[in-house]
Amino acid sequence: HNNWSQVFSSEGTSIISTASADSATLATTTRFLKFAAKGRSTATFRNIRVSELKSLAVSTDEWPFGNAMVDDAPATKTVTINWTNIVATVKTTDPHFSVSATTVGQKNLINQSTTITVSYNHQEAGTHTGYVVVSGEGREARIKVSGSTEKYSQTLTWSQTLTECLTTDKVELTAHASSGLAVGYESSDPSIAVVKEGVLEIYAAGTITLTASQEGNYKFLPAKNTISKDITINKATPVVAPQAEILVYGQTVGQAKLEDTIGEVAGTFSYIDIDPNSILPAGDYVFSVLFTPENENIYNSVSSSVALHIQKAPQTIVWDAQQNNLVVGETVASTATLSSGLDIVYAYTSCILSIENGLIVPENEGEVSVVAYHPGNENYLPTTVIVKDFVISDGTVSAAPVELTDEQISNARKYLKEGKVFIDYQNRTYDANGILVNIY
Repeated sequence: HNNWSQVFSSEGTSIISTASADSATLATTTRFLKFAAKGRSTATFRNIRVSELKSLAVSTDEWPFGNAMVDDAPATKTVTINWTNIVATVKTTDPHFSVSATTVGQKNLINQSTTITVSYNHQEAGTHTGYVVVSGEGREARIKVSGSTEKYSQTLTWSQTLTECLTTDKVELTAHASSGLAVGYESSDPSIAVVKEGVLEIYAAGTITLTASQEGNYKFLPAKNTISKDITINKATPVVAPQAEILVYGQTVGQAKLEDTIGEVAGTFSYIDIDPNSILPAGDYVFSVLFTPENENIYNSVSSSVALHIQKAPQTIVWDAQQNNLVVGETVASTATLSSGLDIVYAYTSCILSIENGLIVPENEGEVSVVAYHPGNENYLPTTVIVKDFVISDGTVSAAPVELTDEQISNARKYLKEGKVFIDYQNRTYDANGILVNIY
């Protein structure tokens, strides 16, 4: 245009060239372009291209952070990003570093600046190096960032007095790490004892060495020291109170079940001073017994005493299939039996018979009731009483059977004995058909 007063040479760059094409970088403040051909009145200019103004730069290209400890507050630094007519992204190449903004810039603005904060985060120990990268629309600027984070040191103490214990003890271990982290323990012989959740778990008696240590974590280094303790573990002696089952005479001592009334420890009892196959008279006894624990790795065997009561045995008498009609002078065997095998006692009020050594001796005619029993003794209880009725005759009968008439049978006294019907008529005994069977 012809308004030359608006041309400010100081704001532009002159191109003096006879070449068919040339280029120049214009100042960011350039507003007008002037074309002229020196020494000529006319000239032709073709294909004039003006590019869009863009710029991107950072205030520093390297920023080291100092040393810090894990979990310290983030260290921060500020960075100025200068930009013109551009939108750029901001990111870090190492996750230990972060930025306060992920984009900067705006279109159609020139000579702008934005300040962002770069943080070095101390969640993990180590030496860390990376870049803060600002890039967009073909332009890029980088800031090298670096720093180191260190772990804290820690020490162990273990003031607990621990030289010996019993296999049944519950021992809580008290080693302490200055970091407050849980202490680990290693047993020299895991078959004897190990440590679980800070408590000594014992499997058997013996001697072990426990070593306390702390391996550290993301924040703390392993403890500078370990501590060891030698421990002697002794078997525990159980407390038992044996009780014996009551026996009945005739049973062996070993048939009396022995139980522990306390029952805190599983195990079995055995007799020390008597053969378990022995059969003893009824009465009260005290015997020595040995308790053998089920887990002999943990408990000692222990001797004790037990009271044993043997009560009298019952006995029964049976008197079946005995002949009730006897004849004077004809001896018969008693069929009475006693379960204990002892001699049966017979009692009778009428002395028309005698019983000795199991033989019944009829001596006179008549009727008699006989009692069979046993009164018991030091080992057996008394029996119940069995009563038998006997009829004794002289054994003489008429040459021909004597029979009752129907009328006599009807009028005579009848009775039932041993399931049979008998007729009593004029001092004679007849069967149910009226035939004489006995004279008395």
